[in-house]
Amino acid sequence: MPPRAYYIIILPSAHLSPKSHRSDTEVHFVPIRSTQKRTTETFGSYRHISSTAFTTPPTMTIPQTRQTYDPSLLGVDCQNLSFSFNEGDEPVLQGVNLQLPQGSRCLLVGANGAGKSTLLRILAGKRLTKTRDCKLLGQDVFMNPPQGVVYLGTEWSNNPVVRSDIVVSEFLDSVGGYRHKERRDHLLHILDVDLDWRMHQISDGERRRVQLCMGLMTEWSVLLLDEVTVDLDVLVRSDLIDFLIAESENRKATIVYATHIFDGLSVFPTHISHLQLGSTAGELREWEPELKHEDLFNLALEWIREDRDLRRAKEKAAGRRRGPRARDEVSRRLFIYFVL
Repeated sequence: MPPRAYYIIILPSAHLSPKSHRSDTEVHFVPIRSTQKRTTETFGSYRHISSTAFTTPPTMTIPQTRQTYDPSLLGVDCQNLSFSFNEGDEPVLQGVNLQLPQGSRCLLVGANGAGKSTLLRILAGKRLTKTRDCKLLGQDVFMNPPQGVVYLGTEWSNNPVVRSDIVVSEFLDSVGGYRHKERRDHLLHILDVDLDWRMHQISDGERRRVQLCMGLMTEWSVLLLDEVTVDLDVLVRSDLIDFLIAESENRKATIVYATHIFDGLSVFPTHISHLQLGSTAGELREWEPELKHEDLFNLALEWIREDRDLRRAKEKAAGRRRGPRARDEVSRRLFIYFVL
């Protein structure tokens, strides 16, 4: 049998970030099926770089070991961080402070638009700030990022590449699954993933499970999660939370998790950070074991109500408001859509 050919493709990264100044892309090696045309159409708008015969997927330059544990280093050290998308714009983040010891599990709590996703992307080195305000494990997230940093966000599952006709087993092999078989198999069990699934046929929740398996199967030191459990059923989500707790306790791995789903989450965090209109509100709150009986949902609800009241007061002072308005107060430009 002739050796299998592989496409070399590029897609936005949802795996380990290389130890260099990072972009949002990574290389994947995806098997070409005999029924597929070897053209750019196979992967939608993504460019077909080359197809070469390999007996196994080529080795990728992904860090194979996590950062050596040093208890003197903070897992996350973010001090007085400010960020704007464009020069002169109102800051999306302003005066953000977040210091977490290694082994922490921190929940980011805040309303939509509070800046949680932006903060996580900055910590992952995916957005550049003018000042060097962020360190992970004592290293600058932009100039000298540490090994073992994983960012998992919602945008991954919307990428046309991961919705292509790819078998899950081959997809996981393309990102080094065969090198981490023990952890991969454990995650396949926890996340209830079928290796025979085809990526273009499965549901959003099943695709999310594949993403989590892909991102977590290599040992990581810092995990940045942005709403990645939103598609999961309650059983898989519960098993995943148990896995993450064990990882942080046994390996001193640090987790920062932004979510709006707080059911069953009271046992998860060691710390809670309230992000309010782009700034950290108050001191970082430690979630002590004796507090785990408290209702995390009601605490988040109280904070987000405060956020809304503050935002409305700020918008009123600027002459803006949300919600219904009189007809003469809104744009009346007419758009006509033709349905063919």
